[in-house]
Amino acid sequence: MTQEKLQIESAKRGDKDAMEALILRYEGLCRKAAGQSHLAPLGEDALSAARESFLHAMREFDAARGVPFPGYAKAKVYGDLRTLFKKSRRQWQREVLPEGSEEESVFDAVPDERDEMKNLEADDAFRNLIAPRPEMSRRLRTLLSAHGLTQKDAAAKLGMSQQAAAVVKARALKALRKTIRPA
Repeated sequence: MTQEKLQIESAKRGDKDAMEALILRYEGLCRKAAGQSHLAPLGEDALSAARESFLHAMREFDAARGVPFPGYAKAKVYGDLRTLFKKSRRQWQREVLPEGSEEESVFDAVPDERDEMKNLEADDAFRNLIAPRPEMSRRLRTLLSAHGLTQKDAAAKLGMSQQAAAVVKARALKALRKTIRPA
């Protein structure tokens, strides 16, 4: 039997020195588990819950199952903190004003990240429409001149409208004129 298993057995029987030694050895586990970002609103309550969970793990540990104590303790502490977070989240959700209330919920004032992403994607799509990438211009010129396709057929191959192809072609010709005859 390893020293840790002996300490656990001694702690189960009430040996305070063995219990303190184990608590000190696993304090880092408790602090790391309680320091997760989603537990920040709980503050010291999360750390207290992690320590309490560790004590339960120490008392309930059964070496005969073949599971190493560090893994068992970690799973117990993180699992209990996850349960604590879920309970707290349900309570926070109940505290939000019910629908039909005249006051605005705190959560309504917080912008939704998904809306921000949609706005950024829409901005990118708009920029691509008004300022096509040089590669699109190059591909269009290749299809028009080297392959002899019509503007309509070239646009269809590139997945754009004929009007967009005309704009890309016009901009490409304008850029070409600037390089040939600088202002």
